[in-house]
Amino acid sequence: MFKVKIGVIGCGRIAGLFHLPVLARMPGVELCALADPDPARLSAASALAPGPATFTSYERLIARSEAEAVVVCLPPALHAEVAVAAFDAGRHVYLEKPIALDLAGADDVVRAWRRAGTIGMTGFNFRFNPAFMAARKRLAGGAVGEVIAVRATFCSARRNLPDWKRSRTTGGGALRDLGAHHLDLVPHLLDAPVVRVSGLERSRFSEADTALLHLELASGVPVEVTLSMCTGVNANRIEVLGTAGRLVVEAIDALPNPIERAEGRHARLLRLQRVFGGLHPKRVLRSPGSEPSFAVALGVFVNAARAGRPVTPDIEDGRRCLAVVAAAERACALGVAQTVAKDAAPPAERASALAEVAP
Repeated sequence: MFKVKIGVIGCGRIAGLFHLPVLARMPGVELCALADPDPARLSAASALAPGPATFTSYERLIARSEAEAVVVCLPPALHAEVAVAAFDAGRHVYLEKPIALDLAGADDVVRAWRRAGTIGMTGFNFRFNPAFMAARKRLAGGAVGEVIAVRATFCSARRNLPDWKRSRTTGGGALRDLGAHHLDLVPHLLDAPVVRVSGLERSRFSEADTALLHLELASGVPVEVTLSMCTGVNANRIEVLGTAGRLVVEAIDALPNPIERAEGRHARLLRLQRVFGGLHPKRVLRSPGSEPSFAVALGVFVNAARAGRPVTPDIEDGRRCLAVVAAAERACALGVAQTVAKDAAPPAERASALAEVAP
């Protein structure tokens, strides 16, 4: 097995927690280059993953390193610029979300990706969380019957945020930082894009650090989404209500998720399990730093780059999600529900062609 030579652009907190440790120990990967303008972050990254060449700018990494593929972990304001440069240089690109600050930037990235003909993957890693992957299969199999409604919650415990996360203009705020994940994940779980959105935002400790959204999927299913960057806990939960039962998916508190039905011999046991859930022998309480989906997502990217085959979520998926984020921001600002642009949904022929590689 030949190794894919990879460069990591951006060596901040997220790269240090996930991308660098995962890539440094991943079979079939040669981590050959690191780039960051901050010497202290470069030094810390080199300690986590010794050996790669270091660069103080992404331009130098792209121009001078042997990297065939790059993983972009920069603040969102730089995502489009760096991704376009990497695609234009013929590199495969794993691009953290959101892929750009606005749809114009996202369109630039899509065009560069199409010109390059290389692998482009958006970092919607929660698609690869085992709990969500299992839930998608069960929902597709009709486990809860006809889906009636969905409730989703994604919150992070309050901490000292970097400056870019404190302002919407640089990619911060709950909608972009957290919401982008669930605005991709819920449509993915139910195979139905978001067509309409309304909501409100609040600024408690930083700009727009809390948001409440109401989504309508193309299937007609309503979805409630709660997002916050300033709660006292970390939470990542999706609850699907159907005509035949309820499925609750907990990504952080990874208790195996049975289907709960209105009646049946196990109904009492399930109610007790929720009350005394902390005693469940298979309960796994995960810290955010142990989230398993990063390793799976990066592995999918590496295998796609090695084989030169399409992969999802791709760059168009990133653009489609950003269109939902943009509609949500307009809805919150205007106090009026907004329709998501139709061109944000992938065309049917593309969805069919990529069906084999969808997780």
